[in-house]
Amino acid sequence: MIDFRRLKDIREDHDINQEEMAKILNVNRSTYSLWELSINIIPLKYLNNFADYFNVSIDYVLDLTNKKDNKSMIKGFDLEILGKNLKEIRIKNNLSQEKVANILGVSQACVNKYENGKICISIPNLYKYCKNFKISFNMICGKEKKTNK
Repeated sequence: MIDFRRLKDIREDHDINQEEMAKILNVNRSTYSLWELSINIIPLKYLNNFADYFNVSIDYVLDLTNKKDNKSMIKGFDLEILGKNLKEIRIKNNLSQEKVANILGVSQACVNKYENGKICISIPNLYKYCKNFKISFNMICGKEKKTNK
């Protein structure tokens, strides 16, 4: 289960009301409110914009880490980088697109579109992907500077 409680906590820590936050993200207040209540799932684009606005990691927003400070974070979101990273991790783990599709409960064609940056993977599927391969949202979304190992 994905935890979205930190959306509200982070927003309130900065003395921003829902109406203001909705304007910042360019959505209706009711849309934003439903994300905070976990009634609807915030799309990755808006989750990224939220994290960028407050200079925190997506992993922190989703309560996957308690590390709040994210000075080395790369701002922005690029669907092609996300796709490239999804493919790189799949190949590194010697898996076919079909096997990943089975893990996520989607078609192989969907996985192909994710990897080619044609469509954005949903938050629940990305959450499954990250949990399965033990990687962070920030890493897979290309928001961390890569280190040469």
